[in-house]
Amino acid sequence: MARHRMLLLWCGVAALSSAAMIALPGSETVPYHLGWAAFALCFGLEQWSRRSTWVGLGLFTGVTGAILLYRVTTGVLDWQETTEIPLMLLLMVLMIWHVRRRQQALADLTEHAARERAESTMRELLTLRTSHEMRSPLMIARGYLELVTDRTPDGEDREDLQVVDEELARLTRVCERLVRSMRVGTEFELSQVELDAVLRQTAARWSAVAQRNWQVESPTLSIHCSSERLRACLDTLIENALRYTEDDEDTILLYARPMRDAIALGVADSGRGFTADMLRSSAGQPPGHVLDGVRDDLSQTGLGLSLVRDVATRRGGWVQLGVSPWGGADVAMILPLEPRLPLAPVRPDEAQVPAPAKRVALWHSPSRFARRARADVTLAPPAA
Repeated sequence: MARHRMLLLWCGVAALSSAAMIALPGSETVPYHLGWAAFALCFGLEQWSRRSTWVGLGLFTGVTGAILLYRVTTGVLDWQETTEIPLMLLLMVLMIWHVRRRQQALADLTEHAARERAESTMRELLTLRTSHEMRSPLMIARGYLELVTDRTPDGEDREDLQVVDEELARLTRVCERLVRSMRVGTEFELSQVELDAVLRQTAARWSAVAQRNWQVESPTLSIHCSSERLRACLDTLIENALRYTEDDEDTILLYARPMRDAIALGVADSGRGFTADMLRSSAGQPPGHVLDGVRDDLSQTGLGLSLVRDVATRRGGWVQLGVSPWGGADVAMILPLEPRLPLAPVRPDEAQVPAPAKRVALWHSPSRFARRARADVTLAPPAA
């Protein structure tokens, strides 16, 4: 009964309209049109069955039509008033047709969304299984290779084994990027993410893997996004920074800084950084394609940075390159506080930075940047 409360409401209005037409000779058209207006309103707010729709439409047309014909035969109304009967019936039929089309489209959309959620769940399961099935054999192979390498004396054979180990390590990184891309492509739950906590957790996690001077710079900032995608992007930027740094004397900085209507989230390192040609080629690119010309001898598939760019542009932001205070690379995602259409990102001139920046620098001069970095909490690398 609760499902058809709009139908019951219209039935009451239709009965009152018919009674008013009988009680008000000469003014029948006013309650007549009010009854039809109520029909259009109630039918648009609730999905009625075909039988209820056509029975109600037929009964109201028959009752009100009979009243109008009676008034015409008694001389109260002119014959031209009877044209209202077929015209209003035709109008309601067209309205029913359009509402049915809208309801069917909504039902199809709901079904499509449910199917997409099911497929997303299956992709997530496939990602987890693929991650396990790809990483486990590689880990076992590298373990056995390490044992064989330890038993092999120095010489040409040992060098060949080291080459195999390097290629397996590269394949492991490629698999991790592939799995990361698969995870980012799925739908994740959005929540309010505390950036300082995420950056510190990420730095602590990577400090157990690689000996570097890990630093974190982040005020109390939060953003509404997917924490899984955010961590995947940070892992990708850190992985690239590790490739361009070598020992525990090198520094890797994870930072988040507020901008006007946006947040800059990035990783800076003390490696060799971008060449002048790479910065010039990226400066001529639109914000969404800033990484297209960035390649050097240590560049690999480009899958990782493409992942970062896709996540940023999906939110309406972009990726920006710069020079770190140590002369290394500085790669940042500019993420609007409110998601925007990918085709209408925040323009660089709209994202007001706290201080004047050089053309290729992300924030400000290296000296001022370094003073801020020294004031931040530093995560000491684990003991060797």
